Amino acid sequence: MIIPSVLSIGTAVPLRKFSQTEIFDRFLAPFFGDKSVARSIFRNSGVGFRHTVIDGSYYSKDRGTQERNERYLDEALPLGETAIRRCLENAHISADEIDDFIVVSCTGVDTPGLDLQLAGRLRMRPDLRRTGILGMGCYAAFPALQRAREAVRSDPDRTVLVLAVELCSLHFQPEVRSIENVVSSALFADGAAAVLVRARNSSTGRADNDRPARPSLLDSATYCDYLTFDHMAFHLTNHGFEMHLSAYVPELLATNVGGLVDGLLQKHGLTRTQVRFWVVHPGSSKILDYVGSELDLAAGQLDCSRQVLYQYGNMSSATILFVLDEIQRVGTPISGDYGVLMAFGPGLTLESALVRW
Repeated sequence: MIIPSVLSIGTAVPLRKFSQTEIFDRFLAPFFGDKSVARSIFRNSGVGFRHTVIDGSYYSKDRGTQERNERYLDEALPLGETAIRRCLENAHISADEIDDFIVVSCTGVDTPGLDLQLAGRLRMRPDLRRTGILGMGCYAAFPALQRAREAVRSDPDRTVLVLAVELCSLHFQPEVRSIENVVSSALFADGAAAVLVRARNSSTGRADNDRPARPSLLDSATYCDYLTFDHMAFHLTNHGFEMHLSAYVPELLATNVGGLVDGLLQKHGLTRTQVRFWVVHPGSSKILDYVGSELDLAAGQLDCSRQVLYQYGNMSSATILFVLDEIQRVGTPISGDYGVLMAFGPGLTLESALVRW
């Protein structure tokens, strides 16, 4: 039986690191009308630190979409390359062994894209199969993992590399005076994560080369509410991408998360109590609170999600891979453990995946 497995994860963040207080006081406070309300939102976001490719002076002048996108390309290539190299080194695999390369991003675009440019920088093979997943937001790593799963199941000898790279800090909107803008300004940050997906031997419960157990990609499920597009959106303007994030998002997500998870688990004869690891995208501390409550999770079951949110902020599509890496490092998963991955994004789309170590 062909079982696609996450063999390795590599993460990378920009060198610039700021505390949440520093970001507010030094860089963003002048742009907010009611500073007491804005400060409270920043303080209660669950974010302690963030990494960015820019410093506060970047916002001292108006930046058009072209300028922001050019900066994206300048910064996304080396950051993505770092994440990939770490991922490959962790797996002891060279770049020319990659058969499929899937790149995920929603914070910049160009043609030729990151996929071609990174493949050239890393000297991947010319017969490499490439896929770009663009503009899908925080849940976009899930369709990428599903494509990787499908590629490996179609040919167990294939090795698939997935990269998610997001530079959210480039799209702060200083002229937008709304609570929505304050909330998004308190959450989003920059980061990149890469994962390698390969077939593993189902009889051993171990990945290639007798490595410790890694999560197998068993199944996935999606739910999209087509009546709530306006509650979460990321629109291209003359001044970069403008985020729309309704205050009702956590509640709306929680309303649908239980049914999505239960349906996924029931297909495999499982219940929530049999899931040891909950790998939840930390869109915000409030989202984690609502999801944890809706799923009746015990205290501590979302600690890895909260830790990633506190240390890095919301890095859009890359964030869920940071959480999976955190669980892999400190959660001590053993062969046979089940996990459910979840992320949420524009259109109030909910994505989930079932894994087994």
